[in-house]
Amino acid sequence: ASTKLGFSARKTMSIAQKLYEGIDLGSETIGLITYMRSDSTRLSDIFIKECKSYIESEYGHDYVGSVKVNKNKENVQDAHEAIRPTSIKRTPESVKEYLTNDEYKLYSLIYYRALASLMHAAKVEGTTIVLDNNNYQFKATGQIITFPGYLKVYTYESASETTLPALNEKDTIEANKIDSEQHFTQPPARYTEATLVKAMEELGIGRPSTYATIMSNIKDRGYVTITDKKFIPTDIGIEITDSLAKHFSSIINVEYTANMENELDKIALGEMVWYESLDKFYKDFAPLVDEAFKNMEKKAPEETGEVCPNCGHPLVVRKGKYGNFTACSNYPECKYIKTEPKVVLEICDCPNCDGKIVEKKSKRGKVFYGCNNYPKCNTAYWDKPTGELCPKCNKMLLEKKDKIKCSECDFEK
Repeated sequence: ASTKLGFSARKTMSIAQKLYEGIDLGSETIGLITYMRSDSTRLSDIFIKECKSYIESEYGHDYVGSVKVNKNKENVQDAHEAIRPTSIKRTPESVKEYLTNDEYKLYSLIYYRALASLMHAAKVEGTTIVLDNNNYQFKATGQIITFPGYLKVYTYESASETTLPALNEKDTIEANKIDSEQHFTQPPARYTEATLVKAMEELGIGRPSTYATIMSNIKDRGYVTITDKKFIPTDIGIEITDSLAKHFSSIINVEYTANMENELDKIALGEMVWYESLDKFYKDFAPLVDEAFKNMEKKAPEETGEVCPNCGHPLVVRKGKYGNFTACSNYPECKYIKTEPKVVLEICDCPNCDGKIVEKKSKRGKVFYGCNNYPKCNTAYWDKPTGELCPKCNKMLLEKKDKIKCSECDFEK
């Protein structure tokens, strides 16, 4: 949902909850999807039978696929089925009038993904041509879809077709143009909500019921900021991570977390005794806490002597991405940030209204000079006005490096 629909984890789970609890379809209120806080890939025999029959009647026998068996069952909670529509006959189009736009989008994604999982694979014919030039080889690949299979319904994916020209072995061809590109090693891409959830799934940490909470926590507590849907760690996020890794490395790591998930599953199944597991954890954890209290560097924010106007807690100086700022010590419960009054630098009178030309900054941080009556007056200059008017055309004179020139004509003072 994050990748295909642009939904956040919190939004996805909120919409899915409504689809699960029930939608009023006029004659009845019914849950459209199965339990959504599940990472199981198992489908019930009844649903599989219903689905295969539906695929054969709607698309033909050739489109019926086989049931995919997940070989890696380690650390998967299988008490529930996979997330699927409660009935394959309840198509998204048939219930669209009862759903909001977002509900319809998410239900469609769940419906067609479940349907596609029981359809035959797509068939693609691939072609590879190797061009040899004085023992330097250049490769071209192409493919065409010979049978769409599940792509017939799952429009969220598509196999692109690249058709190569008809060539025979030993043919000689001449290049009309050769482009060379230099590529450098790129660092790993920053996580988005979707890729972070995928990474946690692969590492066996977290659960579908906790993903949305994890995303909210790291954002609400100020550990990360979001830029172009990517998580960017903040200074406080980096400092906390470094400190925890230094003092709690034996328990704050993905292997320990994945093992703990397994232990909790075994406790739920009655294969382990809860208090024995808890006792073992506490005996390891307590000494680490004592050691951290003694040796972990304390970085208490400095109080300013003022109180928060919203909640009454002391205001403190914090360090942010763009320098120090004053904020409430009760963060994240209170997100008050003190805004300092802006100092407006007046340059001269506006030549086109009764306003003043003042120094401003663009979104990219570049200084320019514009009228304080904007948007009523859109007079603006990239160079600093002198306040004098051009004797030739009566427009504003500007300071351009070591010269004074007219903003409109070729006059130079």
